[in-house]
Amino acid sequence: MLGVPDLWRLIRETDFESIRRDAERPFQVLLVGADLAEAETLGLMLSGGHTRHPWLLPATPEEARRRAGAGLLDVALLLSPEPALHPELLALGGVLGAARVPFVAVPLEMPALAEGLLGAVPAGVRVALARHLPPLRGLLFQKLIEETARANALYALTTGMAETVPILNVPLNLADIIVLTKNQLVMSYRIALAAGKRGTARSVMGEVVGVIGGGFLFRQAGRQLVGLIPGAGVAPKVAVAYAGTHAIGRAVAAWADQGQRLSAAALRRFYQEAGARARAVARSLISEARTRRPRWRRKKTL
Repeated sequence: MLGVPDLWRLIRETDFESIRRDAERPFQVLLVGADLAEAETLGLMLSGGHTRHPWLLPATPEEARRRAGAGLLDVALLLSPEPALHPELLALGGVLGAARVPFVAVPLEMPALAEGLLGAVPAGVRVALARHLPPLRGLLFQKLIEETARANALYALTTGMAETVPILNVPLNLADIIVLTKNQLVMSYRIALAAGKRGTARSVMGEVVGVIGGGFLFRQAGRQLVGLIPGAGVAPKVAVAYAGTHAIGRAVAAWADQGQRLSAAALRRFYQEAGARARAVARSLISEARTRRPRWRRKKTL
């Protein structure tokens, strides 16, 4: 079973420093509108206040073409009310593409702006964007939680299939606890940084553990041992990995963004609410695994 010393060892061994550097990096986002007024409006919406963030750069299409080759842009947003780009913006897209600047066309509405911007940049840049642009945070939290929950579920499925070999059962289950908990801690740290938390990795993670409760982490680790129960199958293990990760992510997001310190009952509720989705994810992943397995290996039921 994972204990407090093991938890702090995991924190020490994880490269939180590189995650922090990514989150604190500067960025340049080019905002292109038919005129500067439109681009400025876009900047204010993304900044979430009355002042545009200085790393958001409004430009007309002509100005954007001049900036494209500077090698400093992380992404360009092309303001377009219609899915089909205006010929001037279409030509600009060719210039940006040649300069290897990612770009996406977006309407002037917040959900689409957030989805387009976060979808156009690498994972390391997303946290930096949300850290400085509060309107992006809610969507980024959702993405980080879902991505990590699914990754943990897939990992649990992969090792669960190997655990059908009895001699591997115990060591693989214990390894699962370490890997899944580490993924949950990294997710939690990224959420905290995206919400603007400051301090050393140890101090921030100390707060995270205090918020979700070491006891919840340890109970979650204990649930992973379901793989040791003869005949339990792989599905419960996959569902537990997904639901536990989802619950932890929601709890950390509520604390980091809204200052809420949740009770043990609230954490249990998050876990239960993720249950139905977790079972559906488990069924989907197992079905995909069965489809991909060679015929000669399909004799054993997952």
